[in-house]
Amino acid sequence: MQNNDIENRIKLKTYYLAYMDILGAKKYIESEESENYLNKVQKLYAETIGMINSNSKEGYHKNNKLKIFSDNIVLAIPQIEYFGETINEINSCNILIFAAFFQIVALKYSFLVRGGISVDNLYIDNDFVFGKALIQAYKLESEIGLYPRIVIDPKDISLFLKSNFQRRILLKDSANIYYIDPFENYFGYIHKSIKNENLDIIRTNLNEMLIVNKDNKINQKICWFINMFNDFCKRNSYDDYIINIEDYPYPRTKIKNTITGKAREFM
Repeated sequence: MQNNDIENRIKLKTYYLAYMDILGAKKYIESEESENYLNKVQKLYAETIGMINSNSKEGYHKNNKLKIFSDNIVLAIPQIEYFGETINEINSCNILIFAAFFQIVALKYSFLVRGGISVDNLYIDNDFVFGKALIQAYKLESEIGLYPRIVIDPKDISLFLKSNFQRRILLKDSANIYYIDPFENYFGYIHKSIKNENLDIIRTNLNEMLIVNKDNKINQKICWFINMFNDFCKRNSYDDYIINIEDYPYPRTKIKNTITGKAREFM
């Protein structure tokens, strides 16, 4: 191999990677309302990109990578070996923060999001993405996630439980699968003056999702997500925003109402 070939050879590096998917996109794209869907998705992505860019202007943050394809979004943050553990702890927090932000903003546009986060080898540039981190995060989303949640790769969970902040925004289910609590993250981030307004938007949109959707399989996922929202409201004394699923207009026995487990209980 020539020296120039060696110098120009691209290399895999370790990244924190979040792969996220907007649920039900195929239905929206194929419907007569596809253009309305397109405009809502464009606004969602623009808001997300703005938030990430505003928090990625200096130092190691400039290496954050974002890729969008239709209803999928990939966010990759490099693991920086030579700066020590502090930087990587910040990066591991940032991937959680950015993913949770996307999930909540999507909800404000009446979209549910499912995803996976993995830490592994990756190559990413302006043209393509390649590596185990992407494959594993996609598998987490498509095979493990099941509900509208962003799950953490089990092999990497120790990287995401090092700080009180991380433990506060992660939940754990009965199968020991960890996933992000987007509500704890988002409402800990925004100013208190707009919290009630955002809580009301989320409550209204989740209620409308149950009424509009006629598919019980989809509504199982919505009810699961509502449980997570209700748990958050109860913990933080937002009782006025709790959604009473008993008001759901379809037969209650058909809805699987899975209760989320809380990772913070083992602290």
